[in-house]
Amino acid sequence: MAWELAASTLGAPYDTMNELAKTFTETGVTKIEVAVGDEMKFTMNSTDDELKAMRDELAEKANVSIFSVDSRVQVCNPDRTEDELLESLEHCLHMADVLGAQYVRVFPTAPLDPCWTPDRLPGLALPDGQNLAGISKRGAAIIVKALPLADKLGVQPLLETHDSHTNGERNAMIHAEIDRLAPGNRVGSIWDLAHPWRVGEDPVTTFEYIGQYIANGRGLVQIKDCAFPGDQTPVLQGTGRVPLAKCCRLLKNGGYTGPLSLEWERRWYPEVAPLKDALVAAQNAIDNLPLDAQLA
Repeated sequence: MAWELAASTLGAPYDTMNELAKTFTETGVTKIEVAVGDEMKFTMNSTDDELKAMRDELAEKANVSIFSVDSRVQVCNPDRTEDELLESLEHCLHMADVLGAQYVRVFPTAPLDPCWTPDRLPGLALPDGQNLAGISKRGAAIIVKALPLADKLGVQPLLETHDSHTNGERNAMIHAEIDRLAPGNRVGSIWDLAHPWRVGEDPVTTFEYIGQYIANGRGLVQIKDCAFPGDQTPVLQGTGRVPLAKCCRLLKNGGYTGPLSLEWERRWYPEVAPLKDALVAAQNAIDNLPLDAQLA
């Protein structure tokens, strides 16, 4: 049995609900991540009734369920107060509950050195007196403060390998502090397969750091492809260099049984192919994985 393909609405940010439903029906996708943002299907100001209407419309028209809310909460951002970040995260947990989603994606997003390049682990431009360890602890503390609500609702925060904490090593720094503050927590990771790879971290190393935070229903895997590490422009899955087969072998052996969710970033790269084409290519890439990378 092959891995299940899921999708993010980031790949069709301006499509109508009817267009989205048609795309998912034609490609067989039944699980999606919904991205929060002013150009998306819903925003931080969407009402519960609006969220329920979107949930029900997708279910009725395309048999699609929402499994993750991709927030833009930035828990390591020193320009926002802890109270502001906590309020935003708790609001997204509530939205996930209304939508029937299991997960809420959060970003680390400490400020980056302006000279960073996509193929290098970024340096940070932190306020005086702050360092990577300290800003990671701040992000962890905010997530921990949201855990009572998360546990009450049955929604899990997921920390993505992204921006300031692009690789598994840095992602795990935040988890280590969360684990210290809240032993037994279920906070997970999103392993965006492209990001740690493009900054030079081997997938084996990434999995060593965060495998426990994605296995057994704890986290999520996002797939994407690019031509080379220094160019983040999406290319159709299987035509670039991100090592999907190697990653899937690690996932299979490490206990991950969730979907492979295509994050086709057409919102940021409007010149790329439509989401339907990207999903067809992704399904083909999954179907043609070597046997030892298939889901047992």
